[in-house]
Amino acid sequence: MKVNLNKNLLDFRGKEAIELVDGKERKKSLRDMVSEALYAAGVNQQKSMEMAKKLRAYKMLQQIINNRGVLDIETEDATLLKEICAEFFTAGAYGQIHELIEGGSKE
Repeated sequence: MKVNLNKNLLDFRGKEAIELVDGKERKKSLRDMVSEALYAAGVNQQKSMEMAKKLRAYKMLQQIINNRGVLDIETEDATLLKEICAEFFTAGAYGQIHELIEGGSKE
């Protein structure tokens, strides 16, 4: 399944979320957020992550980088991605990512 992460995060009002980067406003991208979550996967000290899952997270991160934000993943990868994002993000951000994963690419 293809998942296009080249979307902007929406805030609780349904408007594109803005972040400050080097003093400039920039729209928050789901691509960058998911990449950060995958990069940091397994950092939670209370719950250890298997080495195979960490490696799979890294491979998905590389796929995002190399495919400009588009993931081509199997069901097992989608499940891992949802687990990582559920732990890393707030409900609002996670819900948007979950909808992308479950809905696949809308292109």
